[in-house]
Amino acid sequence: MLEFIISGRKHQMNQFMKALFPVIGLVFISMLSTAQISKKSFLIQPAGVSTPANVSADWNPVLLNLEMPEPDGGADELIKERARELADSLYGSVTHEKKSQSNRSISKPIMGNNFYGNPYNYSVPNDNDVAVSNDNKVVSVINSSLRIYDLNLDTAYPAISLFTFFGALGLPNEHFDPKVIYDPQADRFILMCLNGFTDSTSNIAIAFSQTPDPRQNWSLYTITGNPYNDTLWTDYPMISITEQHAYITVNLLKNDESWQTGFVRTIVWQLDKSDAYNGAPLNSTLYGNFDFNNRNIRNMCPVRNGNELFSGTMYFLSNRNFAVSSDSIFLISMPDVLNADTSMIDVSLLRASTAYHVPPDAKQTAPRILQTNDARILGAFKHNNRIQFVSNTRDTVLNKAACYHGVIDLMSANPEFPAYIITNDTVEYGYPNIAYAGTHNDDHTAIIGINYTAADIFPACGAITTDAIGNYSDLLTIRKGDNYISVLSGANQRWGDYSGAQRKYNQNGVVWLALTYGSQSKKPNTWIAELSLQPFSGVVDERHTINEHVVYPSPAQQTIFCSFRVQQEASLNFRIVDLNGRFVQDIFNERALPGLNTFSFNTASLQNGNYILVITNEYGSPLISNPFTIQK
Repeated sequence: MLEFIISGRKHQMNQFMKALFPVIGLVFISMLSTAQISKKSFLIQPAGVSTPANVSADWNPVLLNLEMPEPDGGADELIKERARELADSLYGSVTHEKKSQSNRSISKPIMGNNFYGNPYNYSVPNDNDVAVSNDNKVVSVINSSLRIYDLNLDTAYPAISLFTFFGALGLPNEHFDPKVIYDPQADRFILMCLNGFTDSTSNIAIAFSQTPDPRQNWSLYTITGNPYNDTLWTDYPMISITEQHAYITVNLLKNDESWQTGFVRTIVWQLDKSDAYNGAPLNSTLYGNFDFNNRNIRNMCPVRNGNELFSGTMYFLSNRNFAVSSDSIFLISMPDVLNADTSMIDVSLLRASTAYHVPPDAKQTAPRILQTNDARILGAFKHNNRIQFVSNTRDTVLNKAACYHGVIDLMSANPEFPAYIITNDTVEYGYPNIAYAGTHNDDHTAIIGINYTAADIFPACGAITTDAIGNYSDLLTIRKGDNYISVLSGANQRWGDYSGAQRKYNQNGVVWLALTYGSQSKKPNTWIAELSLQPFSGVVDERHTINEHVVYPSPAQQTIFCSFRVQQEASLNFRIVDLNGRFVQDIFNERALPGLNTFSFNTASLQNGNYILVITNEYGSPLISNPFTIQK
C-alpha cells in the first residue's frame, strides 16, 4: 500500500461556510479564559477495596441496545451533519491539498509480543486502553471489562467485568468508558470508568493499585458525576499523571440528550496520587469554566508523558472538533499544584500549518460503514518541551478518513506549529493514539497506533513510525481483520471511541498498543501488541517461523546470501540495521513459498563494517536477526 502525507495549503471556504463554521483566530492569542476559571475542593473518602485475584463469580451484566439512535434534530447534531455534508461536497472531487510520498528511510515498527485482548462482551464501541508496568504486568480495559496479563509467567488471567471489579462501590448502573494508566514513579496502576447516564446516577469510579501487582488490592473511590448539582452528568473521560497528581477530564452533558447535542462544558479533576495509593481520603480540586471568546472549550485532552513523568506545569489540548475545516488548537496550561491559583491557568490559541477537517465515516464491506465521530484530539504526549498529538481527520483529496498529527514546540515564540495529515490510497484510518518511542532526549520518534478499514479490507489495526518532522513509515499491519463489523442493526457501526498507547518506561523505544479488528463473528475484537524500532530478542510469532537459516559469506565483499526454510507461505521484509539496531536500508518485500528459499543482495552500497540482516513477517515480527561483516 502506498502511503502519502498531505501537507500545506489552507482551504478557501465560501462565505456561507465561514459564517456557519468560523475558523477562529489566525493570529496567536494567549489569554485567560473570558469567564473566570472556577475551582472547588473535595475530600473524597475511600469506599472499598477490590482484589482481582479473589474474584470467583462474575455476573458481567451488559445491556446493549442494537438499534441505532434516531437523529434528534438538536443544534449540535445538525451542525455536525451539515459539516459532513458540506465537507463531502467541498472535498469530494476537488484537490485542495498537495501530497508527498512517505519517507521510506523511516522504519516501520517491529512487533514483539502480541496477543488477543479482552474477550468481546457485547458492548460497543470497544473503548480500548492499555497500561504496562516496568515489571511486565499488563492491564487492558474495554467496554466493559479488564484483563490482566503477566508476561513474566506468560499468563493471561480471565477477564473481569468492571461491574464486579468496582462491586464494593455499590454502583448499580452500567460501567462504561474505561481508562487505565501506569505510574512508573510509584510503580502502581490507576483504573477508572464511568457509571450512570443521568445527573442523579452519574459517578466516576476510580481505583488505585496498592502494590505493583494489579491482581492484588486496589483502593476504590467514587467521584460524583454531577459536581455542580445542576442536572448535568459525566461523559468521555481522559486521564494523565504528573509526579504529584492525576488529572481527569470529562464532559458534562444534559439529561436525555446525545453527546453531540447535550454538551455543556469540560471540567478537570486534579487528584493527589499519594493519598490514593495509601488508601487515605483523597484530596482533590475541580476546575471549570474553560472557555475562549465566550465559547466553552470541549473535549480537553490531558497531555501524557514521554520518557518520564513531568512536573511543574500540566498541559491540555483541545480543538474545534466539528469544524468543516480549522487550524485552531487550544493549549491550556496550569500549575501542577493542588488547588492551583486560577489566575495562573492560561488558555492559548495556536495555529496549525495544515488544517484539520471533520472526518467522513469509513467504509467497510458495503453497505456498512464505521463511525469516526469527529476530529477531537485523541492522544498526546510531551517530551523535551514538544507536544505531539493525533486525531481523526479527512483526506480532502481522496475524501477518506485519515489521521492528523501535530507537533507543538513549547519553547517557540511562533504561534504556528507544523501539522500533517497521514493518509493512505488503499485504506481509511480511525481512532489513532500516539506514544513516545525515542531513545534519547533529542530523539522525538513516536509510534502511532491506528485502526484501518476499506470496502474490500476487513477492519484491521496497525502502526506507523514518525520522526516528528513530517516523515512517516509505511503502515505496519498488527492484526488483519477476519470479517466486517456488524453489531448494531443497520449499516452504521461503532468503531471507537479511542485506542490505547503507552511507552514502556524502562525499555527505550518500546510502545504498547491496544487496538480493534473485525472478528470472524463480525464483532469488534481487541488486539494488544508490543512494538519497537529495534528487533526484539527471544520473541517468536506463532503464525510464521523460519528455521535452518544461514547467512554467508562473512566477511563478504560483493554479495550476501541467506538460505532459510519456512513452514508455510509468508510475506517477508528484508532490511539491514547496524549493531545498535539503527535502520540502514530496507532491501526487499516478497512472498516466500514453503520449503527452502535463498535470498541474496549486492553489498556495493555498504561501507566496511558490521551489520545485521533482519527478516520480519508481514506483522513486523522478527524471524531472523543475523549479523554479517562487509570487508572490501
